[in-house]
Amino acid sequence: MRVLCCLDGTNAEQIAKAAEMLSTIQPLTLSILYVIDIGPRAEMDHLRERFFRSSTQRLPHEQEMLESEKSSARDILNAGLRYLAHAETIEREGRPGHEIVNVAAQWQADVVLICARAQYGGKASIGPKSVGHVARFVLDHAPCPVFLVRQLAREKFPIAR
Repeated sequence: MRVLCCLDGTNAEQIAKAAEMLSTIQPLTLSILYVIDIGPRAEMDHLRERFFRSSTQRLPHEQEMLESEKSSARDILNAGLRYLAHAETIEREGRPGHEIVNVAAQWQADVVLICARAQYGGKASIGPKSVGHVARFVLDHAPCPVFLVRQLAREKFPIAR
């Protein structure tokens, strides 16, 4: 079974636990993916072009920003390899939801593992806003089954009736 594991910088351990559960069913071929989100950068470029300068002019620090993003991506993928040592690594740039779906199709994944939402030090949430926009896009557009991984949120229960 070919399993595409989507990392967000906070979820390597959760994804590894889910992959371990799947490995009890049959042998796995794993790939870990991290997408450098260019959306915020593109939005800022659009605003700069609109108000300050043409698109042909580039700020000197933009290359430094890109190198920093790539360095962070390598760190996140290396953290993933600590949990999933035999996995192939894939790094992409673009809109995360689109890139995950495209990589799943190109890599011919049988299953995509993705967390519901990145948890940056916060507690897991339940309810309608518990699934982020990237996970929602992948759930709606993936070319294969999607295994949605959640953090434990037992303290949120029982839910009031």
